[in-house]
Amino acid sequence: MANKLILFGVDGLIPELVYKFNREGYLPNIHRMLNDGASAELVPFISTWGDVNFVSMVSGQTPGMCWGGQKQPLVNDKHLLSIMDRQGAKCALVHFPCSVSTEGTSHFVYAPFGGQTRLVELIPGMIYSTNLEKWPAQEVRENLGWPPQNTVAHHLKANRDEIEITDDGYAFWMHGVNGSSVQVYINPVDDESVELRLPNNDSFVLEVGEWTPWTYISLGEHVGSVRFKVVAYDPEQRAVDVLQSQMNVHEGISNDLGLEQLLHEQCGPFISKWTVTASPDELYHETSFEEAEYQAQWLADAALKLLNDGDFQLFATVFRLNDETHHTCLGECDPQSPFYNPERAPRYEQMMRQSYQLLDRAIGKILSEKSEDTTLLVVSDHGDAPNSYFCDIYRRLEECNLAKLDENGQPILEQSKAYLKNERGGLEVFVNLRGREEHGVVAPEDYEHVQTEIYRALSTWYHKTQECVRNVVGLVLRKQDAGMIGYWGSLTGDVIFAYNQGFVWGSNQSDTVAPVSQPGANHGPQIPTASTGYSSNYGISLWHGDGTKSGYLRDRLLQGAYAMNDVGSTIAKLLGLGQTENLDGRFMQDLFI
Repeated sequence: MANKLILFGVDGLIPELVYKFNREGYLPNIHRMLNDGASAELVPFISTWGDVNFVSMVSGQTPGMCWGGQKQPLVNDKHLLSIMDRQGAKCALVHFPCSVSTEGTSHFVYAPFGGQTRLVELIPGMIYSTNLEKWPAQEVRENLGWPPQNTVAHHLKANRDEIEITDDGYAFWMHGVNGSSVQVYINPVDDESVELRLPNNDSFVLEVGEWTPWTYISLGEHVGSVRFKVVAYDPEQRAVDVLQSQMNVHEGISNDLGLEQLLHEQCGPFISKWTVTASPDELYHETSFEEAEYQAQWLADAALKLLNDGDFQLFATVFRLNDETHHTCLGECDPQSPFYNPERAPRYEQMMRQSYQLLDRAIGKILSEKSEDTTLLVVSDHGDAPNSYFCDIYRRLEECNLAKLDENGQPILEQSKAYLKNERGGLEVFVNLRGREEHGVVAPEDYEHVQTEIYRALSTWYHKTQECVRNVVGLVLRKQDAGMIGYWGSLTGDVIFAYNQGFVWGSNQSDTVAPVSQPGANHGPQIPTASTGYSSNYGISLWHGDGTKSGYLRDRLLQGAYAMNDVGSTIAKLLGLGQTENLDGRFMQDLFI
């Protein structure tokens, strides 16, 4: 099997911004893909999460077939990866959601994210400072995300710790997730530089803005790779700030130690996260782009190494910086956002544009170095749209006598007729059915009645704004009707829905629906077709390689958008696989000669 394919997944790439930044001349390599290759927008599945949509892409199947829930891979011997394995074609899943099943296959899995079963991160990325008051506490009036009790829309990070001032310098502790700690000492050298003395006896003299090389530190029984950057130093004020990259285990991050060592030798240590949130409102946000650039180039190098020199036919990864810049910036610069300010907007648009340019450079590396028989697919799982109102689904269920809540706004299952499962994405409501659910209270003969009550609670949910009365929910389907959007089977909720454009999931101590208190953007809760003109929830696929039409862009409005599972079926065709009758996606015929 000669043909190969690189699936360079991008979390949250927005079609409208791809076109805008390309027109403005900022994306030379994406411009090449658009001019020399073919592209099409994609409509995500509910919920508009990366987890369900990337799994659908590499499965070639709708969620009813391939998705068991976030962090819960569904064993499936009929999807694309299983078909590849049976036909002797190998896939490398490198930094890909762990919710796709590779059980029983010979595929290479490296640094899966979203619920690793093995220890990967020894210490998260950290900022150490002699003055932690530089970072005032951020008030969060409502939690936006799913599960709502522990997620916020702004990717906030509480990853700062103190640097102690000593008689002759400074010192700080690095605390590992496994309970072990090691100490780093900082000695002043002169007015411009300091010396970092590490617990492995390495020492580095750095000025502000300089990184150490990668170094390896023992933490308990594990060895991790890490590097540091001095981001501020004022000897007169005795003030210093140091950034520590994410520290991951040096071995054991994959299911093949030999390939893992090869990647580390060729590409360097891997980081899955950057330390500082990519937002212009964050101190030292420039480092998020430095670390993300390292990651993007690492992923590009890994793809080229495994496909050019190895025996792999498919490489699949996910790069996640773009999604973070949307969450932190889109609510400030989309004209339909309630927080839009034309004077402030350019600053936030620049942050998003920078993430697209960074991605463009990684794409350029792959285009220039991939073999002729390799197709490059740059593809996103969704876009983003600005938030206007947050919605507390549990308070709505309580209003409609379908749930009883505790003091934290969570359902008391023994007294609730309906509830949601955290791993299913917050858009599926389950009848708390006796005999099926652990704390079931609804008698089987009352199932359809309660299902109808849930449907009514969602379909009649309205919110009165200053301008008009708006539907909170944009789509509601009973389980028996959800096949039209790709959901069926025992794991599917009894009622599946999506919030209307601008409405997002969340929790609050009092309100069922209320205006959001700060700018932001979401994708998961909003209806997949949400669109403002500046941004949308649609994903995009850019194809470049032998056999793709030149300069072809499928018109979504005239021809319709393709679906995420269509990507997997198209990959199967390009790889020359047979016996693909269990893939339910379409071949994207019009994109190819």
